[in-house]
Amino acid sequence: LHLLAGDSHLIDVVFGDKETVKIDNSTTKNGGESGDTNVNVGDYILHPAFTLGETELNGIWVGKFETGYNQDGDNGNPITPDNWTTEGAQVKDIASNHIIIKPNVYSWRNNTVKNFFMSAYEYKTELKSHMLKNTEWGAVAYLSHSAYGIGTEVNVNNNSDYKTGYSASAGTNQGTHPGDYGTDKTQMWNTPTGFLASTTGNITGVYDMSGGAWEYVAAYINGNTGSSGFNGSSDLTTTYKDYVDVYDATSSANSYDKRILGDATGELGPFLNYIEDNGTTYWHSSWYADSSAFVDASGPWFDRGGGWDGGVLAGQFYFARGAGGANANDGFRLVLSIA
Repeated sequence: LHLLAGDSHLIDVVFGDKETVKIDNSTTKNGGESGDTNVNVGDYILHPAFTLGETELNGIWVGKFETGYNQDGDNGNPITPDNWTTEGAQVKDIASNHIIIKPNVYSWRNNTVKNFFMSAYEYKTELKSHMLKNTEWGAVAYLSHSAYGIGTEVNVNNNSDYKTGYSASAGTNQGTHPGDYGTDKTQMWNTPTGFLASTTGNITGVYDMSGGAWEYVAAYINGNTGSSGFNGSSDLTTTYKDYVDVYDATSSANSYDKRILGDATGELGPFLNYIEDNGTTYWHSSWYADSSAFVDASGPWFDRGGGWDGGVLAGQFYFARGAGGANANDGFRLVLSIA
């Protein structure tokens, strides 16, 4: 990644493999840790999404859609209109056998971070499956804004039933908060309008990066697990430490300098605090005015993408915070590692 300062612009991406140590004659650095400033404007960095603990990866497979819940998963049956509802996709449990990644299904919501995390972790252990980390979200967001992506903000999924793979219909107002939403104001993923909600601007990309369900990511404040279901942080600092991004314990709502470079948070500044049309004050980044609230003591877990009613606040560069508990608005995304 080639880093530049200022407002939204195409991000210069050069692909390598896990043996890459230099790109041309430029300086190559790792993404670093929370608050690391050991990178200069104009440097290339090795994106942290492609390191899992001590293992350098050749790539990651990111769920094309938000994770859905197959309500008949115990019987190994395919999902059909007869066995799923938006209410039935709200399950507070660890249930890796119910995971489904498809368009036009209901996002799995209303579960704790720990249950989401463990469901993803147990899904395909041989492929090191896991809950998407904040830095991994950043990698997808960066690619969306490179020569390999759509090069602009993706369309919001404004389907108010939390169905995956939808895109706001042409003419709907997404310039305010809330934006226009509803099951009658949205188009499916495999239509020309649907392509605008893909990170590539066509059917090959990643969907639901804007709107749909808010997405918890595996990223939290050091020593503070909130209401996630994790007992303290011991498991997260031992068994699962490679599968979480850890942020400085002093992080607060606008402490953007605590970012992990590559997570698509602090590097999106400058940030402005202003009142939206609904009368509420939000921090906005300089990248499409997406909402930009950093983790803090009361909300130690990162949330990405925004919701179906997000309008101007939602986007692939949106970030916010949550306590980690079950919430009817929050889902997650699955990742597989390629060593």
